[in-house]
Amino acid sequence: MLKVTKLFLFESCIKAMKSSENNDAYTKTLLSKGRQDSYVAGENSVYVIYGRNTKVNTEKKGEFSGAVLDAINFNYWKMWRNGVRETDTSLTYGDVKYLKSEIPQVDLDKCLEIKAENNRVIFTSGNYYGFHDSSGNFHALACACDMVGQPYSELLVNKANNISYRVGQFWNLLSWDGTYIGLYYSREEERKMLNDAGITEGFFSVEVGSQKCEYFYSNGRSGTSVLKERYDERYESMFTDTWDWWWLTEYEPGSVFKIGGKDYVLSEDRKLDVPYGVDIYDVQYPPRIKK
Repeated sequence: MLKVTKLFLFESCIKAMKSSENNDAYTKTLLSKGRQDSYVAGENSVYVIYGRNTKVNTEKKGEFSGAVLDAINFNYWKMWRNGVRETDTSLTYGDVKYLKSEIPQVDLDKCLEIKAENNRVIFTSGNYYGFHDSSGNFHALACACDMVGQPYSELLVNKANNISYRVGQFWNLLSWDGTYIGLYYSREEERKMLNDAGITEGFFSVEVGSQKCEYFYSNGRSGTSVLKERYDERYESMFTDTWDWWWLTEYEPGSVFKIGGKDYVLSEDRKLDVPYGVDIYDVQYPPRIKK
């Protein structure tokens, strides 16, 4: 009987040890998986240990002040570089979370008018610009990274607008090289946007950030916005002494050329006195000499 009792106690101790080992292994497994178990209580329970090893969520809900909206529209690439986290519904920057549903529209009062001064249209980085479309709807543009376009705050909430895009891209193209602008905009669209901005016929320039390009506003067949360098090359080839005047030998002295809406008479030595800055793409030619 005594032997049986000792054997029973020995087996009970072995089972208790195994149970303790299993509990320790289970605890380690839970910790490695980042899970918690409230089954075991006490100071050294898994629940307490898990709590000690878990970071407390310190995120605060942010309000969209003007400074925050400006940071999104003018310096979002810096926010990305510094670790902004974006989801479908929010932005988290540092320990502050902003809900996309609360992003405000750019205020009309913060927008500058797209208006030429001395035939120069200038978009300055860090500024908003606004315009109304043909239906009277207001559109805001933001200038950043040498580009002007729809504010990024609007794109974050899926409010991409084709009118805003086309107006912004129009000025971007002109600030880079508007040679092929006719592929994307009709002549009527081009003239309307130039005229709405107050650009008049003659030389003009468009600047977006550090990008700048100069043009001649023409009524001729070669396009409305003619690169100034192209104008200079054509003027030199047609009217300066550095080139021969072979093309004028096909006309009689006294022939009248209508250039830029004005009449110019061919001299006896077959030269035309056309001032620099006249629309030399808008030309009506007299009859040629019959051969």
